[in-house]
Amino acid sequence: MPIDPRLREGVDRFNAHQFFECHEVLERVWLETSGPQKDFYKGLIQAAVAFHHWAKGNRAGALTLARSATRYVKRYTPAYLDLDVESLLKSFTDVFGWLTRHPLRYDPRLVPILRWTTRATSPTGE
Repeated sequence: MPIDPRLREGVDRFNAHQFFECHEVLERVWLETSGPQKDFYKGLIQAAVAFHHWAKGNRAGALTLARSATRYVKRYTPAYLDLDVESLLKSFTDVFGWLTRHPLRYDPRLVPILRWTTRATSPTGE
């Protein structure tokens, strides 16, 4: 099954630290989706918004969304829709776990990279 190009765009935006834009792209997909994919998209959206809040200095908002995003995304390990969910979840929980204990200002070097599984690395996802 080919990957929705909007998911690819959302991942690209996330990896470029364009979190608000990532949210906008993935929200359009989420609104059109039903079934188990809907919660997966919701988790990705919340992960992007958590980083958006942290980047804007809203640590409390970032932590709240990080907890919610983790609850959604962890249901889809190790991989889902050709995304490496396990590596995202590990990095994500490490960063926000640390942020829970330390009032660190936003550091883009700590943002995890959303990675595709091997099958999804070709332009067509085949």
